[in-house]
Amino acid sequence: MSIIESGPHESLTYRIKALNKIADRMSAELSREKLGVPYPEASIIGVLGTFGPQTIRDISRRANLDKSQASRTVDALLAKGFLGRTASDQDGRSVIISLTSDGRKIFKKVAPTIDRRDTELYQCLSEPESEALRYLLDKILAAHGWEAI
Repeated sequence: MSIIESGPHESLTYRIKALNKIADRMSAELSREKLGVPYPEASIIGVLGTFGPQTIRDISRRANLDKSQASRTVDALLAKGFLGRTASDQDGRSVIISLTSDGRKIFKKVAPTIDRRDTELYQCLSEPESEALRYLLDKILAAHGWEAI
């Protein structure tokens, strides 16, 4: 089976990047509208609410942000009072970041916002098509060592 395309605009990579841009734009709009924070901040709040307190390195990996962007975004959230910082018991050089009570209030709105984005994104697909797409993407990701975190 050949997967060679006739042009770059027909490649799987191009299509995935285009879909990623659409999803990011939708996420940014919903983050501002429903959560009152920029998308990178909402992403970090979502990670901490889902996985609990952790280091900036772990946050960056789970939020799919580079470490410097994660660090700047955490600093902004600390300044707004949505996050707290404590010294790590296991590593004196690192800090553990966690949600404050104000951060948890925003986190409670994250899951419904993600559900809304996904519903809008996949509305053109039937349920079997949506399941097939998720299955195929998971299969490609797993074949290349990507683990759901």
